[in-house]
Amino acid sequence: MTVPLESIALKMTYKSKGKVNPAIKDFSFSVKNNSIFSILGRNGSGKTTFVKISTTQLRPDSGSIKIFGRDVVEEDQEVRKIISLVPQESRPFPFLTPWEHVYYFQKMHGNTREGSKERAQFVMDLLDMESFCDTECVNLSGGQKQLTMVAMAFSLDSQIYFLDEPTIGLDIITRKRVWEAIMGVKKKGKTIILTTHYLDEAAYLSDEICVVSRGKLAKQGTLDELRSSLKHDTRIIIRDSDSRDKLAKYGKVTHDNRGTVLYTDHDAVESILSDKSIRKDKLELGPVGLDDVFISLVGETIEVDEN
Repeated sequence: MTVPLESIALKMTYKSKGKVNPAIKDFSFSVKNNSIFSILGRNGSGKTTFVKISTTQLRPDSGSIKIFGRDVVEEDQEVRKIISLVPQESRPFPFLTPWEHVYYFQKMHGNTREGSKERAQFVMDLLDMESFCDTECVNLSGGQKQLTMVAMAFSLDSQIYFLDEPTIGLDIITRKRVWEAIMGVKKKGKTIILTTHYLDEAAYLSDEICVVSRGKLAKQGTLDELRSSLKHDTRIIIRDSDSRDKLAKYGKVTHDNRGTVLYTDHDAVESILSDKSIRKDKLELGPVGLDDVFISLVGETIEVDEN
């Protein structure tokens, strides 16, 4: 069976102030059919550049991407017929309503008048947009405008969907509604390529995740595979600046905006909890998460939902 997406030795550079800078150094991976594949990385790591190449907006310097066996450069017209995109920097037309955006988008793709109306109403209901579907976008919030772009992409019956930070600017309730829609698309046998800065989003939705750093693929796998790649399986956060030296004997100790962080093994937890020198009222215990994997690979945190 032809895989939905295959990236082979992909490389891309860009010029800035007379210098040539690598955007993508070597992306080689494939995406499984009927799956949600998330790409995580800091700003400037190459995520959006990869999406733009995959959706025929940019040409790589070398290497290739194939969408269901079709080369995105040599067969760009065919590729465009089977993909759908929510671009990161897109904005709706100010004097059209969300409903009109979907309706005319459907008409552009060859749907009938009645079919376009039905599809527009379906997507408005799917994303719970009924309360503002007839409001001109100039009068909508940033999150509602973003949801309009998501609605346009989800209105198409495509084989593969590229969602470049689709929930940016959305509140947690609306984000979860979009998550439900994404899962619904997957249940129809589709494939989704997702970039996001929300770790909870990637952890909840993804069948497979790849972390990119400075244009390179740092790690790829399921959430469990990524977590198991860490040396320790347990994370303890202590909001007590005096605890660093006391914890060093139990594992790796770091410090970030959460407080003092100890990475240790589950077998050591009982000893830590019985250590009278450590304040238990300021201790938070749990398994290592995707944020810990990300920090270990790229050395920086990304946005974590606090709700």
